[in-house]
Amino acid sequence: MTQAHTINPSRRTTAVPETRKPVPNWHLLVRPAMSNANPRKSNLEKAMEEDLAELRIALDHFLNNRMNEAEEMLRCRHKPESMYYQFGKALCDALKAILTFHPDDIEKAMRSFDLTLKVTNKQRKTSSVAGLGTVKAFGSWVVGSIGAGAFKDMTRIEKHAELVYAEATVLRAGFSVLYHQDFWSLLEETVSLRSAFAIFNGLKSHFDNVEQELKAGGDISHHHLDEHMLPPEVIIKLLQFVGFPSDRDWGLALLNTAGQWDPRAGPDSPLEFQERLASHTNEGMRRQLCDMAPIAIHLIAASFLPFRHVDYSFAEQINNYNLHKYPYSMFFNFLRARHAQVNTRLDESIAIHESIQVQPEWRNLTHACTFEQLMCAMMESDHDLACTKSRVLLRESNWTKTIFRYLAAITTLRRGLPKEAKRVDELMKKVEPGMQTFCGVQVFPETFCARKANRYLNEGGRLLLPDYDFLVLWNGFDMMPLKSLRVAMANIMVEVERLEALLPASMVAIADKPLPKHGYTVEATKGMFGLFLSGVHSLTRADKIEGYDHFYDDYCIAHYLLGLVTKHIAFFPDEVHDSDMCAIAIRSFNVVFRYAPYIKDDTYAYYFSHYNLGLIMMHQGYLDQAEEKFKYLLSTINPTLMGLPALVAGKGRNSLEVLVLAKAHAGLFLLLEDRQNAASQAEGRTTHSSFGSASVSRSSSSSNGRQENMPRPLPHHLPARKQVTQESLSSDFASLMSTSSTTKFNHDFKAFPVVVAHDR
Repeated sequence: MTQAHTINPSRRTTAVPETRKPVPNWHLLVRPAMSNANPRKSNLEKAMEEDLAELRIALDHFLNNRMNEAEEMLRCRHKPESMYYQFGKALCDALKAILTFHPDDIEKAMRSFDLTLKVTNKQRKTSSVAGLGTVKAFGSWVVGSIGAGAFKDMTRIEKHAELVYAEATVLRAGFSVLYHQDFWSLLEETVSLRSAFAIFNGLKSHFDNVEQELKAGGDISHHHLDEHMLPPEVIIKLLQFVGFPSDRDWGLALLNTAGQWDPRAGPDSPLEFQERLASHTNEGMRRQLCDMAPIAIHLIAASFLPFRHVDYSFAEQINNYNLHKYPYSMFFNFLRARHAQVNTRLDESIAIHESIQVQPEWRNLTHACTFEQLMCAMMESDHDLACTKSRVLLRESNWTKTIFRYLAAITTLRRGLPKEAKRVDELMKKVEPGMQTFCGVQVFPETFCARKANRYLNEGGRLLLPDYDFLVLWNGFDMMPLKSLRVAMANIMVEVERLEALLPASMVAIADKPLPKHGYTVEATKGMFGLFLSGVHSLTRADKIEGYDHFYDDYCIAHYLLGLVTKHIAFFPDEVHDSDMCAIAIRSFNVVFRYAPYIKDDTYAYYFSHYNLGLIMMHQGYLDQAEEKFKYLLSTINPTLMGLPALVAGKGRNSLEVLVLAKAHAGLFLLLEDRQNAASQAEGRTTHSSFGSASVSRSSSSSNGRQENMPRPLPHHLPARKQVTQESLSSDFASLMSTSSTTKFNHDFKAFPVVVAHDR
């Protein structure tokens, strides 16, 4: 019987989520400032208004790539008592420190923030924090809020001082950790951060109380709220949005209110757009930061973690408005290039990044563009461009020499010019010595690169598909066009066939044995007698490849990469669902489960295989089985060392454990939403439904006429959903999960056309 074709959902736009509580409209709380002729208006308030007007001009210069002019406005005016001028100078020093990453520049930024805190503290209301009783102050530190009452009787100056003080405290704490780079500095700054968040929470509560007063018909002009005060809940929700327990849909809706954006309203008409550009309301000092936040969440954060309700079109709408105001902006043009990238228009993204120009003194800002170009080139297998961009980063940037040396080495290696072989060896030797620590902990991407470089040096220049392997960190496969995915599939399959030919006959024989329950072979093999008791085959000399110590690491990585690529082909947005590719992905992950006990170092292939299989299950609607996968990954956290389980063949070092756990946590968060939606539908309530995650389905289409609740595609091996029961689910998936035989796998794969890899 011919299976009906099912179109994968679109990546471009999704249904707008229904928030569980109303989103406050703080714009209604803004009241005009007192006239300068009013005798009650203090000289400090008049001076602050003048400073804000001047700094708004400086900010416009900075956002439109006139950084030198903006900095000159800050430096040439001697206003030692102005908290906003001091804060602006500190922000300039902070940005330069981030660009150079030099300890002297970081120390200078810290001193600038210290001066800002000193100036700002003089203008704060003494009873707002310091005047609290000892018991109440300690309670505020624990609870995280000093309450709205502390802000009720403050003047406008004092409220601005509280906000600037809290922002400067957060930034100063971050630079302190960067400068000292030890765990004790993090502990030392914790108290400061807690007091800053207490201010944010208290100010947020004050906004809520004023809103309630307005709804009751009261006069709120005496509260002195203006457009320059960023609603503090925005900062709190930004921190919670990445996966910690919170109402993320409400937080995102709150971010949209800063620019009065409504995703339900659709794009502006030409007349509405011109009116929005001409409007001078809500152009406070923090407006553009609020606009950047939802754009970054849709276009950047959603590329790394499985978010729902991702809306690329809405992000583009916000970004286009800001590009009309700041056509030369490096920041908004960077986001425009990112929009093209997440929509798989890689050539367009590269061209936009190339067109971005900044003043020579701020050239390091373009290193972010260079890195994005490098990632796009690696996705397209354009080794020449990738090699060029990696060398630019290595030569000019100080952000992370370890990663940039490794990228320069692997792009040179993949280009394959014999005359450059010595250069690769030299770069690989310098990778590990350049590693940095933050808060006493090594950064996991640097750890990943260092281990791969050592593997290359210890095994005579052998490194399996290093460009695709690195793209796992950057979630690059999610942004590849279909053509590039097929090129990657062909390149990976070449390595799979090479490794299959090396697989000892004794190890081929175990491929047909059924996997243990859920395929969790790793935990069954732990301990001194784990292999014997679990029945897992123990490696003998005949099972090993002479001179190839990490053969089974490479074998599992190759199959994991093949499963990852075929999964993306199977669920590619707006294309017909490819159940054959989906079956290959499941079988590839099965192979990883089969040989995982023999991995020495690259355990992430095993855990990412569980994660991606969980996404497939969730995408197909098998929520219970997907939940088991995610909970298994989360259960592997060591409460003291945060280490995933060691594998029997080696030390089990998983350099990507943070990434695995973050993805599993976000995946479980979405799964629980799916279950809640299913329960609501069963009760007859109308709810919004979407598929799995942005990483797999990206979104459900509402812009091209397809229904939100289109049927989920199923592999042809599985029965129709109406035949599935709780008891039969395991056996249904077992039909695919148990077929890890390499003979069957290769036979099935060769039935598909192979795209020949080529350079651009």
